[in-house]
Amino acid sequence: MSARASGGNTRSAPDRGSCSAPSRLGRSSTWRTAASSCSSRTATTRPSPTSSSTGWSDAVERAEYGRMFTLEDGLWWYRAVRLYLADAVAALPSGAAVLDAGCGSGGNMVMLAGHASRVTGCDLSLDAIALARRRGLPRLLSADVNALPFRDRAFDGVVCCDVLECDEVDESRALAELARVTRRGGRVILTVPAYQFLLSEHDHAIHSVRRYTIVRLRAALRGHALRVLRLRYLFGWLLPAIVGYRVVRRLLPGRRSGTAPRSDLFLPPGPINQALLGVSQAERAVGRWLPLPFGTTILAELEAV
Repeated sequence: MSARASGGNTRSAPDRGSCSAPSRLGRSSTWRTAASSCSSRTATTRPSPTSSSTGWSDAVERAEYGRMFTLEDGLWWYRAVRLYLADAVAALPSGAAVLDAGCGSGGNMVMLAGHASRVTGCDLSLDAIALARRRGLPRLLSADVNALPFRDRAFDGVVCCDVLECDEVDESRALAELARVTRRGGRVILTVPAYQFLLSEHDHAIHSVRRYTIVRLRAALRGHALRVLRLRYLFGWLLPAIVGYRVVRRLLPGRRSGTAPRSDLFLPPGPINQALLGVSQAERAVGRWLPLPFGTTILAELEAV
């Protein structure tokens, strides 16, 4: 799922049939055409450091991506999110070409390979791309979601997880680009974090600066060639526990201004991790008929028009 503007996963891991799904990512002429036919759209790089804090910024981000790579195959959050994503991409046609825009360390791409014939991943972070390559994913490139280097209507579906909230993302430009590279009638699937008061140390570490409500996300989508099929909150059943955890974290002695964020991403003990996954799976089953009015993540299922 995504982590940065460049973006990728910032929070979670596999599910049944996700990381265990066989990879079907062989190279094809479609990949070469999609990636090269927009040579004028070049990938951008991060601005040069301009403040004293950026001395640790790159190191913190690199460490956080490494932590995500280690955890995303086991941590309950990642596994639960992939179940929701698998539900959403099930509507894609067989033989679909899918883009993971902001692929992070590649965990979602492995899952997507079980649902699509061609999966392409891009992320602005070279560290994230290097980690994704360790999964044996061949179709990867460094690119900016604000100016994707793909031809118009190149993909049947686009997945973009936890990217819009990042400081390097121009929200409107990114949404326009996601719509542009998706064929008419194709699906764009987004996740964004919910509620600004839940902003965490992990968010700071991977440059996430804003969180959303459904009202705010719906407003951001207006004016783009994307029709809303469904907007819903995820992890509402766990919201009280997550709020409580964040409150306790903030009561602890905080970091000094100008010092590195302390990651709050970790794998709970096995029984707790499995219990959290079980609660999430139960909410997913009930949520098909009874969506919740609150949660910690928002899932958007959109159609390109």
